[in-house]
Amino acid sequence: MMKFLSFICSFLLFLSCSEEYKSIDVSMIAHAGGLVNGATMTNSMEAINSARDNGFKFIELDLSFTSDSALVALHDWPEYNKAMGMPERGDAPLSLEEFMEKGLPGGFTPLTSAEINDFFLKNDDLFFVTDKVSDADILNRFFPRLRHRMVVEAFSYDDYVALLNNGYFCAMYSCMAEDIVPATMKHLLFHYMFPGPKIEMVALHTSAFEYSYLKLLRLFSDFKIALFTVNNSYDIPADCIDEIKFIYTDSLRPGDAAW
Repeated sequence: MMKFLSFICSFLLFLSCSEEYKSIDVSMIAHAGGLVNGATMTNSMEAINSARDNGFKFIELDLSFTSDSALVALHDWPEYNKAMGMPERGDAPLSLEEFMEKGLPGGFTPLTSAEINDFFLKNDDLFFVTDKVSDADILNRFFPRLRHRMVVEAFSYDDYVALLNNGYFCAMYSCMAEDIVPATMKHLLFHYMFPGPKIEMVALHTSAFEYSYLKLLRLFSDFKIALFTVNNSYDIPADCIDEIKFIYTDSLRPGDAAW
C-alpha cells in the first residue's frame, strides 16, 4: 500500500514539474551588498553603491548589534573577528566606535543603520532586504521610514505576522526558522484550518529542492520562493522557475539569467 501511495505522489509530482512555464517574474537580490572589486559579502558602502549602479533594485544587508546596541551591516561577529586578526574574541562584538574605526576586511567602508537609512531614502526606487533581524519592533525603531520598501526574512511565525501587520513590503518565511515544519504545515498547507495569515513565500537554500518535505509543499500548495545563493542561473531547476520570486546572488547581475 505504501509503495502504491509513493508511486502516486511521484507521478503527480512529475506531472506538476513537467509543465512549461510561460510567465516568469524573478527579481535578483544583491547578496550582502553584492560583488564589488572582486569581493563578495562585504556588506559595505562600496558594495551597495555598485549594486545600485549595476541595476539592482533589491539589495540585501546582514544586520548585527554592536556591544553598545547599535545596529550595523555585518554578517556575524565570529567571522569578522577572525578576518580582522582577532580570533580570540570569538563572538564578542565591538562597540560602534571600535567597529567604525577598524572598518571592514579588505578596507571597505562599514555601514551604520543611519547610513543604511540615508542610502535607501536617497535612492527611493530601491528595496532593502535583510535576513538576520526579523523583529518588527527592532526594525521599526532603526528603519521607521523604510518598511514600505523592506523585504524581511522572518524566523518565527509571530515575526511573520508582526511584519505583515506593520506594513512591511514583503515578509518571507525562513527555512532556518525553528518552527518551519509546524508553521508551514499549519499556515501554508492547511492555512484555511488555522487562524492567522497564510505563508505566501519561503526563503530556501538551493539544496532544499532535493528535500522530500519541499517536494510535498510544492505539490500540494501554491507559494513563492526566495532562493539563496545563486551564482549560475543554470543551477536552478527549470521546472522551479515559475515559483521563484527572488534570487540572492553574489556575482550575477540583472539580465544575466539564462531563462
